[in-house]
Amino acid sequence: MTGKEYLSQIKTINIRLKSMARQIQSLEDALTSVSPALSDMPRSPSPNLHRMESLIAAKVDLEREMETESAKLASITRAVNSLPDPTHSAILTSRYISRMEWREISAELHISESWLFQLHRDALAEIEKAVAESSPKQ
Repeated sequence: MTGKEYLSQIKTINIRLKSMARQIQSLEDALTSVSPALSDMPRSPSPNLHRMESLIAAKVDLEREMETESAKLASITRAVNSLPDPTHSAILTSRYISRMEWREISAELHISESWLFQLHRDALAEIEKAVAESSPKQ
């Protein structure tokens, strides 16, 4: 996996986390609306007797998935922050984690965009090397 592919996972993970958070909120809303209440209305011919149980199970499953995705995100962030050159870490954090534009990063670091692109290439090579060293050998 290239350094760019590795860091591009951040965007996908963040999208998944936001989606799962919305799904959990929907499940919580549904759970609060599922309550035993006496009513004069006739019973449904095919009641879902396990609705609350299935909603809770779905919520728990989503929460576990969110923990897994959050752990992946934390692992990538640690890898970026552990780079020996703080400028490389700053560039990768700004670009892939904070989603900043090139010109914004250039202005923040007070360097030209052409020099920024060179440093970015070096940082990607560094992160790729760090990931390769940390991944288990097959």
